[in-house]
Amino acid sequence: MIYSLRASLATLLLAWSAGAAAQGATYSNPLPLRLADGSLAESCADPSLLRDRTSSPTVWYLYCTMDPVSRKERDGAGWKFRMMPVYRSVDLVNWYFVRDAFEQRPAGIAGPKAGLWAPEPVYQNGSYYLYFTVTDVADRHSPEKGCENDSAIAVATSAAPAGPWKVSERLVVAPRRAGAGCNFHWSFDPDVVEDSQGERFLYYGSYGGGLYVQRLAKDGLRVEGDPVRIGAANRYEGAEVVRHGKHWYLFASSTDCCRGPLTGYALYVGRAATPEGPFLDRHGNDMAAARVGGSPVLAQNGNRWVGAGHNTVFQDAAGQWWTFYHAVDRNQGYFSVEDKLTRRPLLLDRIDWVDGWPVIARGGGPTDTPQPAPALRKGPGVDRILVGHSQIKAAPLWSERFAGAALDARWQWVRPGAAGSWATGQPGLRMATQQADLHVDTNNAAVLATPLPDGDLMIEARIRLDAPLDCCALPVQAGLVVMRDDDNYVKLVELAHDGLRQVEFGKELAPVERGYPRYGNTVVGTPGEWTGLRVEIRRGKDEERYTAWSNQDGKGWVQGGTWTHRLGGKARLGLVAMGGGGHAVTFDQVSVTRLR
Repeated sequence: MIYSLRASLATLLLAWSAGAAAQGATYSNPLPLRLADGSLAESCADPSLLRDRTSSPTVWYLYCTMDPVSRKERDGAGWKFRMMPVYRSVDLVNWYFVRDAFEQRPAGIAGPKAGLWAPEPVYQNGSYYLYFTVTDVADRHSPEKGCENDSAIAVATSAAPAGPWKVSERLVVAPRRAGAGCNFHWSFDPDVVEDSQGERFLYYGSYGGGLYVQRLAKDGLRVEGDPVRIGAANRYEGAEVVRHGKHWYLFASSTDCCRGPLTGYALYVGRAATPEGPFLDRHGNDMAAARVGGSPVLAQNGNRWVGAGHNTVFQDAAGQWWTFYHAVDRNQGYFSVEDKLTRRPLLLDRIDWVDGWPVIARGGGPTDTPQPAPALRKGPGVDRILVGHSQIKAAPLWSERFAGAALDARWQWVRPGAAGSWATGQPGLRMATQQADLHVDTNNAAVLATPLPDGDLMIEARIRLDAPLDCCALPVQAGLVVMRDDDNYVKLVELAHDGLRQVEFGKELAPVERGYPRYGNTVVGTPGEWTGLRVEIRRGKDEERYTAWSNQDGKGWVQGGTWTHRLGGKARLGLVAMGGGGHAVTFDQVSVTRLR
């Protein structure tokens, strides 16, 4: 092991010398991660970064979640799950394997099937600390024996950033009950920050219960005081908090991380005056509120990458800000479809600060072309580029206010709703929500549809979903569908479910290869009393790109992610009100515009 580590360090220094000598160095996503045998690792989920405080030149260490990293590696008849692999680099682009953080699950704190997720390395108190998630704690640490979802935050310490690590027998955050029996909140994804007074804060949590922040004791081994919720349940995970200027910024990820080519994971941001929040987005919406806030800051853009998120943020030697994150190649989404093991390669993109807000990859989403590399020495670094959305050039085709006593001839029902379930001239079109859906094999929802013209289009609607904020046990939703048929569509809807209100942008397709998902979703901006929905359609030779926007009470359009699909020239626009009964939606206006 000593020889291999020295050899690895020599390789790193040679790479640094070559990189330092080169001017205008570039990189392309995904970044190369070289294993001990020289082969490339294919995945680094939940990446986190640490700078060695003692090395010169600077050596950086990268830590990844417990996962398979290569198609070639096996453990007996199954996949080899590396126990949080650690890599190092001197140029932040080329990474070389050092070791797994652990050779096996720490038996004193982890159950026999536990995942060790989302490592968070920190230098404090003259030592290196490694915080991590234990998805299933050993029974002696759990208030309910025999459970497999009693997650917690653990910590290990070391004199060096590569380890070896000594695990504390005391959990930093113990399992937190959400109800009787094996019902626990999700204590995932630790993140540590320190303020100017030397106070440290630990962020943790996930969809099950929400995101929390709590003060960290001086010894770094336990939390103190009461937790403060900073992110809504069922919405956010993967907290990453940094200070820039006078604000603290919370980056957090949303939706399913791991659905292969239908992964809609994306990154959102809010800022606060203190590390304990509240974290508000660009329009002042709280990321912990029922009408959940969070400004999209990194979303898929229609290239090869989907599901970008769970990031770490840092500055290079020139002071330029950057972020590492994982994403999914939609053309190579899985290690194994049968085992539901999604490949999540390591990506890097720059952050610029515009009007006090972070803009990643110049606002264009994950990059897949050569980019200027991080600076290795002090200096001007890469040029700062101001960004902004270009003005949309469009020619209106038609607009519908539903003011008359009957529907215009352009509209036709697919599975009409029951008598009295809709009416025009209310003003607008009012539709009762149905306990019906368009989702995989459930295709019983009524759809009010109209043909769409060819070419590039922009569809807009203004809706009001009349449902209380503490609604709903079922996923009540209303909005737009662009569909070829019941199993091939994109939908943009306001969604009310489990006390959370958000704008969902989903995609369904069929047929798919065996084992592949048929539906995936991402989310856009915050809904309001009145919510604007916009879908841009850009038609290419082999597929179309559908980009979602939302508008909250006229405050301005917020751009979300892009799904690609092949709906073709016969796609129709549909209006839907579905998911659960007992509520209603008003369509105030629907319009279609040709994009130039």
